[in-house]
Amino acid sequence: MSDNGEIEEVKKEEPKETAPIHKKEESKKKKEDINPIKEEKPKPDVKNEIQKKKSKKKDNKGIKKLWTDGENIEKKKAILILSVIGLIFILGLAAFYYFGIYKYSPKPKDETIINIKNSYILAKEEPKIFAQVLVDRPQEPRTEESPVNGQLFTKSEMEEMMSRRPVAVMVNNHAQARPQSSLNSADIVYEALVESGITRYLAIFWSQGPKKVGPIRSARQYHLEWLSPYDPVFIHDGCADTDNPRTDACGNIYAYNIKDIATAGSWRWNDGVRYAPHNEYTSIASAWDIAENRGWDKFPTDFESWNFKNDADQDQRGDGYRYEIVFHNRLNNAGLYDVTWEYDSTTNSYKRWVGGKVDIDQETNSQVTAKVVIVQETSIYSAYDDKGRIIVDTIGQGDALILMDGKEIEGSWKKNTRTDRTTFYNSNGDEIQFNRGRIWISVISQSLGEFDIIEQ
Repeated sequence: MSDNGEIEEVKKEEPKETAPIHKKEESKKKKEDINPIKEEKPKPDVKNEIQKKKSKKKDNKGIKKLWTDGENIEKKKAILILSVIGLIFILGLAAFYYFGIYKYSPKPKDETIINIKNSYILAKEEPKIFAQVLVDRPQEPRTEESPVNGQLFTKSEMEEMMSRRPVAVMVNNHAQARPQSSLNSADIVYEALVESGITRYLAIFWSQGPKKVGPIRSARQYHLEWLSPYDPVFIHDGCADTDNPRTDACGNIYAYNIKDIATAGSWRWNDGVRYAPHNEYTSIASAWDIAENRGWDKFPTDFESWNFKNDADQDQRGDGYRYEIVFHNRLNNAGLYDVTWEYDSTTNSYKRWVGGKVDIDQETNSQVTAKVVIVQETSIYSAYDDKGRIIVDTIGQGDALILMDGKEIEGSWKKNTRTDRTTFYNSNGDEIQFNRGRIWISVISQSLGEFDIIEQ
């Protein structure tokens, strides 16, 4: 009989009356024996399980928190212990230095302490009255006169100066090249036109050797004629190269046997304001080293000196004015190259403006000055070439005006040959005695240049 049949049979035999408890249990057992696979497990209490899990999580969190707190406590203890050890170590080093080195280090022997025996008598030392008195070394007098600009130097200074040559430098005066470097260190400065109404400087250095001069620029023929009497070391960047001997500076540098070093030792200075060709500089000290290596040391023995004097006494000086120089009245460039000089009675010198602005020496951050200003008039005319070059008559004679001691001295100039130094005379024909110091020579055209006195 199948399992289903047996089950049905059992159901039919069940009496309607309530069976005793033990029979019901017996019946239940039979059913469990008949279908053991379908045994149902008791349903878990869901709420209790959730509560158990929650309590378990809480317990885990508590354990984790306790563990973290314990770990932090251990770290703090370790840091505290290390700090104490470090402090002890530092205190130990300090104690070792103080007691072991500093306190017991041998002290220098005091030479005034003498160990004597009882049989010796120590004489009392006489006080040294002048022991602490500082005696200044007497300064060497300035008795030697510079043949270049009359400044006075000591004998030792002059000996050193005579062992080197003057240095002539072409200095750029384009508006984009300003302010220039070391014009206040020059002994002599020549200022004259080049092309297009622009002016340029020929600066002569001898008594001082600045490390930065410039910007440097190219040379013209008339610059060679002004520098020749100094027989100097010549610094320039380029030169006029033509077939005309009146303008061929490049050819005549070699024809005249000029001691030319051109741009040797020069460099470009990129300051973000000036750009080529207005940013090339040189060094006078470097030029002297180069010249010495080439055998061009020693001051020229046949140099023709001017006559010099001391500044006029205060009561002998003039009132002084402001003076304006225009180098080219037709190519005026909006006055960028016009110059103003103003007399300074406190220093008995002349302060300079250019292009309507104070002319500054960038190396000393001071206004450019001169003890003597010479305005030399000469013939300046076109060379009629494709570059607009000019010819400046440097040899011959002409009118001149000298600003010195707050006065205006009318006079004249004369130069016989290229190697002669230009000589200046007063209205009586006597050679002028210049004040000692920087002399600035502005060469202007008789027809294109202008000079005006502006009373204060």
